[in-house]
Amino acid sequence: MKTFNVFKHYALGYQAVKIGFSWPGFLFSVIWLVIKKLWVHAFIVVCSIILLTSIEIYYNNAETSIMVIILELGIYIIVGVNGNNWHMNNLREHGFELLATVQADNPSSAIQKVVNT
Repeated sequence: MKTFNVFKHYALGYQAVKIGFSWPGFLFSVIWLVIKKLWVHAFIVVCSIILLTSIEIYYNNAETSIMVIILELGIYIIVGVNGNNWHMNNLREHGFELLATVQADNPSSAIQKVVNT
């Protein structure tokens, strides 16, 4: 069981966001950020990756490559750790209201629990 915050928007319906680490955010950072409409975060991650890749190409040595890999991994970890909180804040900014925090196996069952109560 995972813990979800369930939000409702008067026109857009329900959204459930897991509390804690976001594995999709970690594994597919830029794509996940775009899907969740976290435009500024996606832009920052893309710019960071472009900058790090440019540094790696410019210096073109093993030490720089290892440093870039470690820094990019750090970026992905930051997205994984903070992604769900960023998503919840974005929902609030766009008019979603937090209805409840529930335990469920997946987002759909979290929404069902809130709707059925």
